[in-house]
Amino acid sequence: MLGTKSAAELCVLLIDELYGQLPSRVFAALLARGRSNVGKLVQQSSLNPKQVRHGLVVLIQQNLIFYHTDPDAPHSLYEANPSAAYNLVRVGKILDMVENQYGRTAKLLVHDVILLGQIEIAELVRHYKHEHCAQKKDSDGEVEAGHNGINGDDHTNPNHINGNGTASSATEDEYAEPEDEEVYDILAQLIASGFIESVTASTFQSPEDLRTGVEQEVMKDFPNGLRGAKQTNEFDTMVMDELKSIHGERTALKRKLQDRLDYEPNIKRRKLTNCGWANGFVATGGGSLLDEEFDTMIRLNHDKCIVELRNQKLAEHVEDIIGDTTAQVYGALLRALSKKISRCRVSGILSNEEADFLEPRVSTDDVFEHLSPSVDVSFGIGTASEDTIDIRYAEKIRRDPPQLQDPSFQDGLQEGDVVVASDDEYDETGELTNGAAVNGSRRGSKPGQNGTKVKGEDGGPLSSQRLRQMRQHLLILAESKQQFVRHCGAGQWTVDFGPLLQRVRFIELDTMIEESFGRQGLRLTRILREKGKIDDKTLPTMALMRKPDVHVKMAEMEMAGFLDVQEVPRDNNRAANRTMFFWFFDEERTLRRILDSTYKSMVRCLERLEVERRRRKNVLSVTERRDVQGKEKDMLRSDVYSEWLEFLEVEKKLLGQIGRMDDLVAILRDY
Repeated sequence: MLGTKSAAELCVLLIDELYGQLPSRVFAALLARGRSNVGKLVQQSSLNPKQVRHGLVVLIQQNLIFYHTDPDAPHSLYEANPSAAYNLVRVGKILDMVENQYGRTAKLLVHDVILLGQIEIAELVRHYKHEHCAQKKDSDGEVEAGHNGINGDDHTNPNHINGNGTASSATEDEYAEPEDEEVYDILAQLIASGFIESVTASTFQSPEDLRTGVEQEVMKDFPNGLRGAKQTNEFDTMVMDELKSIHGERTALKRKLQDRLDYEPNIKRRKLTNCGWANGFVATGGGSLLDEEFDTMIRLNHDKCIVELRNQKLAEHVEDIIGDTTAQVYGALLRALSKKISRCRVSGILSNEEADFLEPRVSTDDVFEHLSPSVDVSFGIGTASEDTIDIRYAEKIRRDPPQLQDPSFQDGLQEGDVVVASDDEYDETGELTNGAAVNGSRRGSKPGQNGTKVKGEDGGPLSSQRLRQMRQHLLILAESKQQFVRHCGAGQWTVDFGPLLQRVRFIELDTMIEESFGRQGLRLTRILREKGKIDDKTLPTMALMRKPDVHVKMAEMEMAGFLDVQEVPRDNNRAANRTMFFWFFDEERTLRRILDSTYKSMVRCLERLEVERRRRKNVLSVTERRDVQGKEKDMLRSDVYSEWLEFLEVEKKLLGQIGRMDDLVAILRDY
């Protein structure tokens, strides 16, 4: 990730914001010095050895650095993990996402994992019961005794289960204290879904160290070295198998939970006592299984969290372009696919051949089971007559991803090579049956839930009708020019994330260019992106613009770093009138500049937030007192209270802006 000074500053500020100054100074020294031992860090950070070791302990506990211990070396070496440090900016989004999918108890468990770092399962449950359930009992007791308590009457404490200081029977029923078994069940669900993962010895090694160690071990089987292509291929295969085995150790507990509990996300929905809906276990028993693994160390899996955040972003994109109902169907499809996707970017453990053809797909029934029963799929689809629909085109199957349909791929085929696909192939299961209309609507139908056997006036089961209507939304997604979904087989669907996200990046890039340089700048950029390098004399004709206007706009965009020019002299004199100027758009370079500018803006927001805190340190020192928290309006003077509210508003705006800029970074870099 790191390649600029702004990115390094951002990582240091994020660690300082969440974990304090000491770990941030050690992390900054690691970024500046590179791989170092304790002695070098003492020299670089101007801290004493005890302070450096304390900082390293915090960073290791939070999985923010890697370390490597060589048996032949006297000291361990430490290396910064900037990707993990940057992920701290997404803590709020991750907590909101977990609460929406799994309920409040799951959110509090994930919050504790983020706060405490790697932790044993039994210790996490004990901490949860002590911090959240015990505080609820204490605050309820204070209210019943006639005291206001820490939480107060009008304000919400995130550590308080009820969210207020009023002891109400209705509220207690709504946010009842979960039992130990239920906490274990929810934790098992988070592990089985991939949000939380096990910690092994290889977790603390960088990917480069891990691969180097595996290669050294495998090399012992080749005492005479690698000779010839056969031994080289055998060596690579053995290294890849060993890396997959190490990766399997990290997911052993996850697979055990999935196999033992027959885990199927979203198939069964049960209401938790904390008023959250949990999708997952067909039966209880996760707690008993985790009792056997009580000493297992766990941590938050940021890779899986980013996958879920990507699903949210794509669903929002569909909602903006197509509609809300289709977006909810798309979200169900992405949730079904996410079971088979552990990270957004292809892991280095997989070979290139495996990565190219790794194509997770889901069936129509899988999508239907993940769709919420509350979604009315009859909205957002047309009511065209069946005579006006070409079923072969509407149900056309596209087995090959877009990158394989590129002309360069076809040109590279050798004589006799055949791509298994047909333009005439279509899904015959989508043809009209039982007199249903093309959009799946049936006269006299009534709304129902997934899997119900309620029938309409014509006697057809509403679950079948609902399934047909949902398929129409999938076909809308497949036929859209953005190609959100690919109909890859009979009743099979997949998402080509690479080409899809490339189009999303272009949309974000076009939006930035249009806001900065207007419609003319966007027109010129699109022409250069499509045609490549173009002579400055040809460009005005293609853009239908005056030559002076083109030169002014191109110079403006070149100064901003969006375009570049190449000078090609016609002779050795290099005279201006004998030189051709070719303008071009370098996408990779432009994205790097945008990312660097975004990092710099995020740094400025965090620095501004720190300045605001220093300006109002007297007010904040009062509001941080435990006898004032939750009762600020009653305890503070009106002017102090107003100043505190002003600071909260400024803090909200700055943190909100950081979150929006992180959305841009995620689209351009992570998704």
